[in-house]
Amino acid sequence: MGKEIYPAQEYHWDLQARNEGLTSSSRVQYVGKGANFLKLGYGFTGTMHVLETILRYDYFWTKIRVQGGAYGAFTSFNRNGMMYFGSYRDPNLTETLDVFDGTADYLAGFDASEREMDKYIIGTMSNIDTPLTPQMKGSAAATCWLRGITLEDRQQARDEILDTRQADVQKLAPLVKACMEENVLCVFGGQEKINEHKEVFGEIHPAL
Repeated sequence: MGKEIYPAQEYHWDLQARNEGLTSSSRVQYVGKGANFLKLGYGFTGTMHVLETILRYDYFWTKIRVQGGAYGAFTSFNRNGMMYFGSYRDPNLTETLDVFDGTADYLAGFDASEREMDKYIIGTMSNIDTPLTPQMKGSAAATCWLRGITLEDRQQARDEILDTRQADVQKLAPLVKACMEENVLCVFGGQEKINEHKEVFGEIHPAL
């Protein structure tokens, strides 16, 4: 019996940019903001993984966790163009959005020694090259096959990570600025805090 070949299918979702406030009885917020940089004319590069490390352990750590009092902050840049910034268990709302919006300025003026850059790269590679169980290897291989990511694509990203220098990080400032200017955000948090800043949102409704 021959193996049946199923043709590739294209899926399209009607994605709409929103500014949502999801209210609850919580005393803290979960603040998120992002956009698709491919749709804005930018391309993916492995340097973005280094940027994730820099933001998590430097800019976001200082501005959102240490100074802002949030439990933590995170960021992600994906090959499909989706990028986002987020905070969790955050006592703030607009202050955190200001930090997100200020990321491009931080990157434009980013200054790091060669030793500091090496530390950022090592930190990034420690996440890229983690040991995998057979199940994890199979899952990663399936994901790459479904998304059309080749071994060459993965090696290129690795090379770009290893070659990242200060100037490469600075070059990402316009991309981040363009994404933040799309002003797509979502906040899950306390009803009082969200209503206090209702001008930020296009719609406010209770979290389900």
